[in-house]
This record gives sequence, C-alpha cells and structure tokens, in this order.
Amino acid sequence: MLKQILRISSTNLRALSARWGASLVVVASMAGVTGVTIAILAMAQGFQHTLGRAGRADRVVIMKAGEDNGMASAITREQLPVVLSAPGIARTPEGKPLASAQKFMHSMLRERKTGAETSVILRGVSEQGFKVWPEVRIVEGRAFAPGKRELIAGRGARWQFEGLDLGQEVEMVNGPWTVVGWFEAGGSVYESELWGDTEKVIEGFSITGQFASVTAVLESEAAFQAVADFIGKNPALAHQVKRETDYYGEQGGQVSGAVRTLGYGVAGIMALGALFSAINTMYAAVGQRTREIATLRAIGFGGTPIVLSVLLESVLLCIAGALLGGAVAWVLFNGYAISTINWQSGGQVAFAFRVAPSLIGQGVLAACAVGLLGGLAPALRAARLPVAEALRRA
Repeated sequence: MLKQILRISSTNLRALSARWGASLVVVASMAGVTGVTIAILAMAQGFQHTLGRAGRADRVVIMKAGEDNGMASAITREQLPVVLSAPGIARTPEGKPLASAQKFMHSMLRERKTGAETSVILRGVSEQGFKVWPEVRIVEGRAFAPGKRELIAGRGARWQFEGLDLGQEVEMVNGPWTVVGWFEAGGSVYESELWGDTEKVIEGFSITGQFASVTAVLESEAAFQAVADFIGKNPALAHQVKRETDYYGEQGGQVSGAVRTLGYGVAGIMALGALFSAINTMYAAVGQRTREIATLRAIGFGGTPIVLSVLLESVLLCIAGALLGGAVAWVLFNGYAISTINWQSGGQVAFAFRVAPSLIGQGVLAACAVGLLGGLAPALRAARLPVAEALRRA
C-alpha cells in the first residue's frame, strides 16, 4: 500500500504544473490565513513578553489587598516600616531592606509618530531603586538626584514620545522635570516609563503623602511565603504580596488574551475561505484525472491509496501556503515596534512583535487540518468512482 501511495502521490505532484492556477489559489489562501493570524498573535506575544521580562521570581510587589494594580494601592508612612520589616526581605550589607517604596504619576506627552497626546507613567522610586532593579542601566546621561525634579527616560519612552532629549524639561503636575538620563531594562515594560525620586512624585501627586506600593527583593525565592504570611496576618496592615512574575503576568494576560481571541476569530473566518478553496481545487483536480484514477483502479490500485494520495496533495498545498504566510509575517513583523495602552496601569507600553517559531508551527498544524478537511470529500469521491463509468466519461 505504501508503494502505491508513493507512486500515485509522485504522479499527482508532477502534474501540479498543469494545474498551477488552481493550486496557487489554495497556497495563496492559506498564506493569507496564516500570515494574518501570525501577525496578530505575534502582537499579543510581544506584549506579554515585554511585561514578562519585568518580572523576577525573587522580587515581590506589596500592595493593598483587593487591588490588582500597584498604582492604585496605598501604603501610609506609618505602615511602610512595618512592611519593610517583613522576614524574608533581603538586606544590604548596611542592614537596609532591599526594597523600593513607589509612587506613580501620569503625564501627557506628544507621540512622535502621530502627534497625539498620550499618557506616560512617571515611576517614583526610592534610594534603593537601582539595587532592587539591577537590570536598569543608564546608557546615556546620569541617574536622577534624590530630592530634585529630575527624571530618566526608558528606551521605549524615548523613541515613542517627543521632548525627552537630555536636558529638556517635561511638564508635570508639580512643575517641570528635567531629563538627565536614558536607561535600558532588558527590553521590559520599565523601558516605557519615566523614573524619578519617589518623594518628589508624592509632592506633586499625593495630598496624603502616601506611597502606592513596595517592590522588594527576597532573600531567596523560597522566602516568598514568609513575607506573604507576615504581611497578610499583620493587624496593622491590609495588604497582599504577589511575586513580580505573577503581577506582570496577570497584567499582560488581559491584553494579550483579548488580542489572541481576536486573532483566532479572524483566523477562523479566513480559514473557512481557505477550506472552500481547497475543496474546490481538489474536486477540480480529481475531475481532471478521472481517466487516470479509473486506470489505476483497473490495474489493481486500491481505493485507500487513492484517498490518501489526494489528501496528501491537499495537505502539502496548504502547508506550502502556511510556510509562505509564516515567512512573510516573519519578514514584515518580527521585531516591528509599536505601543499600546496597558489597561491596568493606564500608560503606554512600547513593545515589539514576536514571530516565534511556535506560532509558525501552529500555522502549519492549522494548514494540515484545512488540507485534510478540504481534500477528504474529493478523495472519497475519487476512490468510489466506478471504473467502467469513469472510463466512459473520460
């Protein structure tokens, strides 16, 4: 049977040149489905990757219980020493907790591409900030000075917004802030932010003088439970602890989940078109080879090899289309930088499309399914065709 399948399939594939027009329709349809789907899913994957890179398993975010966003939280100055005394939080050689109390401020800046005013986040961090986030690295200029209205701009924010050149002033709620440096943070969401001194952010944004949340480094990943138990059971607090990986994973999951739903929905609609295209093409191919199929049946070829050979041709055409669509998506979109709103923080997040091999693999699997469904009915028709009748028609 295997020899029969290979012989029929090789004959079918050699005859594609005679049916190149119909075959190209299948390839083009599948390429369109795969390319569009991969592009949409690459956007979701890029967004989640950017947020995910901000998280480390040995860092935690401490915020008010019931909140899913550290920006909307509150920690009073009386509560802060209690939070920082939690067992399991790492200490510097001087004995200071390796943690940063934070406050956030929104500002409207003009986008370079569109000229529209869009929200950007100014994150206020404390003196331990650069030790808490060692991946944050000044690439030009210098770090902001504590007690001054100075800020540093992330790489993503710098290319996205106007007015962030070194020495320029950015108008905030409490007056102008001077840009003194640019930083990188390993391609994470932090690069979409502006950073400055947390006390100066509180001065301009908070009437009560409260902090929003605390990010702390753990003594080890296993120390998470000790910190969580201390914070959750302390009667002076009403706060919760989340691993930083979980915190940003949840933020990225909402947006990327919505984009994936859109992507699969669009893919499903387009796949129906590709399916009908494959069905029509394979019916036409079987119709053109009626005498050939009947002759094969007459000389002893079984129905099963004929069915499988037709299915194989259909699947190969769809796979070719999927690979073409994946290649086009890779060339056009992989690494393409855009920005979108983070629904939870309210600020813009700069990120790049990620056309991962897994997405192309999903496209190929979907193409196989379309090919099998598209070729099944024509293949069964070919196998059931009465030999004598087929020869008379031919």
